Amino acid sequence: MIGEDHYYNIGEKLKISIESLYKNNEYLLKQIEEGIKEQPKLDPIVGYQGVLGSFGEEAAITYFGEGKARFVAHEEFEDIFQALSTGEIDYGVVPIENSSAGEVLEIYDLMIKHNIYIVGEQVIKIEQNLLGLKGATIEGLREVYSKSEALSQSKGFLRAHKHIEEKPYVNTAVASQFVAETKDITKAAIASKRAAKLYGLEILKENIHFNDTNCTRFIVLAKNMNITKECNKISIVFNTSHTSGALYHILGHFAYNGLNLLKIQSRPVQEKTWHYFFFADLEGNLQDANVLIALGKVKEQSEYFKILGNYKSHSA
Repeated sequence: MIGEDHYYNIGEKLKISIESLYKNNEYLLKQIEEGIKEQPKLDPIVGYQGVLGSFGEEAAITYFGEGKARFVAHEEFEDIFQALSTGEIDYGVVPIENSSAGEVLEIYDLMIKHNIYIVGEQVIKIEQNLLGLKGATIEGLREVYSKSEALSQSKGFLRAHKHIEEKPYVNTAVASQFVAETKDITKAAIASKRAAKLYGLEILKENIHFNDTNCTRFIVLAKNMNITKECNKISIVFNTSHTSGALYHILGHFAYNGLNLLKIQSRPVQEKTWHYFFFADLEGNLQDANVLIALGKVKEQSEYFKILGNYKSHSA
């Protein structure tokens, strides 16, 4: 029998089936208990990838509020994960998927590599604008710089103006900075209106993207989980044995326990050919008994299992 101290004070309702389901899962319960006790940081330092005017900075400011945190730019996504691990920053904001371009696969790989958790999410509507120097005209442009995804999202406009050569760049804000520094009116950038304001560029044409519903979902990362009653979305990662029906049986535990599976994404296991990690998002709170029953079963049948976070959905 498991003693009373092994329940970690999570709540009376969780004692249902806990003795039979969690004989070997005390670490899972301890993670959740620590997440419940975790408090949000006051006046946090928040890291984002890119430079001033990037969509990453916009997502960070939108989530935390302008003037309510100190925002720090990082060159690479991995720099944010490392800064979180060492305590240089309290939170990190990175893109996880775009409604038009799909997933940011590097982030999934970094979530496996680093012991970091998701504590929130922010969806930003992506509006692409053609930016140039004062005096520039669309007819006089010869080159346009931006991130590959932004160029792709603006393909309708660019096809109609074939005299402008596309130049892929590291991101939209850095492209804007580059165009401003060249002082060349034949060069333009595709970026946000905030980037135009920050780098002194003119908006030559607004909203040149073809998809008016184009959005990017950013996740907010921290060193520890922060679980509240308002959290209604759970992210996990697991991999299965390489046997017939293994994934089917694992996914069945969500349905059996009345949990809505929102998304599943696979990534290759580098050490094993044709083996995969599965990243899943589902509705629920880690303080609910049916959630713990389902996750206990998933962990039991997985070769690798990790809770990536429990947080409030942006749409909630």
